[in-house]
Amino acid sequence: MSENIQIKKLYYSPIKSFNFIEDKSLKIIKNIGIENDRIFAFVRNKTKEEALKFQEKQYLRNNQSYLSVKNTPLLNNYRLEFYNQNLKVYLKNEEIASISDFNFENLQLITKEIKKKEIDLKDKEIFMIYNQKVPFYDMINDHVVSLINLESLKDFETRSGLSIDHERFRANIVIDGMKPFQELELAKKKIKIGDTLFEVFCNTPRCKATIYPYQSTTSDINIPQKLNEIYDHIDFGIYLKPIEDGIISLNNEIKVIN
Repeated sequence: MSENIQIKKLYYSPIKSFNFIEDKSLKIIKNIGIENDRIFAFVRNKTKEEALKFQEKQYLRNNQSYLSVKNTPLLNNYRLEFYNQNLKVYLKNEEIASISDFNFENLQLITKEIKKKEIDLKDKEIFMIYNQKVPFYDMINDHVVSLINLESLKDFETRSGLSIDHERFRANIVIDGMKPFQELELAKKKIKIGDTLFEVFCNTPRCKATIYPYQSTTSDINIPQKLNEIYDHIDFGIYLKPIEDGIISLNNEIKVIN
């Protein structure tokens, strides 16, 4: 295993499929993930009663019901700020909503403003939901933190002849110093980031959402197809499960526990 593997970037995204917030350190919560990561989401094609159940009952969730970049790329036009438990949503540079009380009815003020702006969503059944204790992760039944390796990205760019922004992968942790795609060999092993212990849960298969550059609604590269053409798989990055509380910070070293 390579030496001197370090964190280079850290991100979290309070609203699933919205922009993420870069930070110097992140609070890790055992069996949950990153504090304030994906604690809000938008759900589609459900009644109010169904949306409330989706919000509270993890076993009722499915990825197809989320409003996401994969099915609604216009979400890339929006960005958020989240400070001191106050959530602000912007369309480009225009603030369209600000709330600090996250009860279900109040959340729909944001939904209402987005539907006003987007003709395609005007008549759709969409609800904003919130759950701090059971966030809205891609792995429906597991709480995970995502990680990508910059050396893997460099290898992918070299082999494909393309320039690929790391942000489109929406990873929480971006590392450097590990050999290309070496992270895909770590499934079921434990790794220590700083003083915080994680289990490597599984590799991350890439979906249609990655065909859009970060904060763009124009697709440019079919990432899953390119990965498959070059590497015979569509995995890029890994999911980690936090098995203890802690703080991870920029330049923390990463060690593999065999």
